[in-house]
Amino acid sequence: MVPDFALQASPVYRLEVGAACFIVVYLAAMAFFLALDGRGFAEFGMRGLRAEQIVRAADDEEQVTLDEQAKVTQGLEATLEDVEAALERTVDEISDQKQRLDKLEAQTIS
Repeated sequence: MVPDFALQASPVYRLEVGAACFIVVYLAAMAFFLALDGRGFAEFGMRGLRAEQIVRAADDEEQVTLDEQAKVTQGLEATLEDVEAALERTVDEISDQKQRLDKLEAQTIS
C-alpha cells in the first residue's frame, strides 16, 4: 500500500524515503565531521545551515603551562595546610572550653 503523497507510485515513494534517509544521514555525518574540527551548526535560517567555529584555540598568552599549574597546586596545598592547622587549633580550643565547663559544673554541683 503506497501513501497518497507518493502520487500512488511505488518508485516515487521509494525515492522520497531514500531522499529522506540520505538527508538525515548526511546531516548527521556533517555534524560529526564539523565537531571533529571544533565547528558546528550555529545558524539555522532561510538560507540553510551555517557552520561557525564553536571551540576556539587559546592564544599563546592564555595557555596555562604545566609549571604554572604546579605553582597553583602548591599554593592550594599551602592554603589547605593553613586551614587544617586553624581547624586543629579550633578543636583544641573547644576541648579546653569543654574541660573548663566540666570543671565549673563539677564545682557547682559540689
